[in-house]
Amino acid sequence: MAPPKPGVIPLRPLGLGEILDGAFQAARRNGKAMFGSALIFQLITVAATLLIMFLALGKFVFGMMDGTVFFDENNPADMDFLVSSLLGFSISIVVTVFLSTLLQMVLQGALVVPVVRSVLNRKTTFGQMWQLTKPRIGSLLLLAVLYAAASLLAVLIYGALVVVLVISVGSTGSDSAALAAVGLAILLSLPFVAVAVWIGTKLLVAPAAIVVENIGAFDAVKRSWQLTSRNWWRTFGVAILAAIIASIIGAVITTPVSFIVGLIMGMMSVQATAEQALMQTIIAQVISAAIGALVGAITLAFQTGVMALIYVDLRMRRDGFDIILLKESESGKDDGGIPGSPVPAGLIPGGPAPDPSQYPGNY
Repeated sequence: MAPPKPGVIPLRPLGLGEILDGAFQAARRNGKAMFGSALIFQLITVAATLLIMFLALGKFVFGMMDGTVFFDENNPADMDFLVSSLLGFSISIVVTVFLSTLLQMVLQGALVVPVVRSVLNRKTTFGQMWQLTKPRIGSLLLLAVLYAAASLLAVLIYGALVVVLVISVGSTGSDSAALAAVGLAILLSLPFVAVAVWIGTKLLVAPAAIVVENIGAFDAVKRSWQLTSRNWWRTFGVAILAAIIASIIGAVITTPVSFIVGLIMGMMSVQATAEQALMQTIIAQVISAAIGALVGAITLAFQTGVMALIYVDLRMRRDGFDIILLKESESGKDDGGIPGSPVPAGLIPGGPAPDPSQYPGNY
């Protein structure tokens, strides 16, 4: 007998094609919730980045282009202005990246909701998705902070090792010593990359665990570590294949559009003045940023869908999650909550009233 398939995937351990196809179907069935939220996030990130670049380097860049700003390397005031501009720009970019990381973690957790609900063929509206995600936002933000702190610590350790290496190897000042220091620094980065990939795969489904199981950030890290145990290579393979597919989709969309925009702007700039050329450059950057935001929304929704279905697959292999989902699908009723969640939708503010007979342990 074929396994039941109430939604986008059959209720049994999944194959590679079923995970990828299920992610596409979940995104298509919940386009407003998934693509809409991802597009809003991408537009906010792009707008914030462009604004910070304009505020930090606008005067510098525009002055260099129109010839009103000159730099004399022998003038300390000019060099101080250049260094302060670049330092402020770097700090602004770091802050923007950190804030976008927080927002992206919350968005990833929110996008898990419609994917898991699609497993039981339940559609999710934009407002419903965020209403169900709201109680988990704090844990998602804490998880993002943990990831950022671990990444910063790894960068600082690597940077310290590189500095020590450069000082010890390149102290002679010869070209061969400098090349040797660069080569050793590259080799030194390989273990850090390998560890980052390994840990990143082990913690891949932590956001889904927070949303579905309603647990904290530290418990989600432990949970993801347990679920990926003895399934690391499979999890890594599916995730990397999804990333390759997403990059191909992005290249197919952005390459011809960027070529056409560049061609048109190049033809228009032949007879343009300096001010017109500057305005055309700004327009081209805005168009490219908008296209990048659209492509980023599509790929983010797809990759998050893959992550959510990897989580469902791991739980079906380890916890018998398919039996839990099957029991919920047999009821034929949509309580408005997240399938398999220990918290009924009626316990979430704004959700429908729960049926106490279905959740006797919560009353």
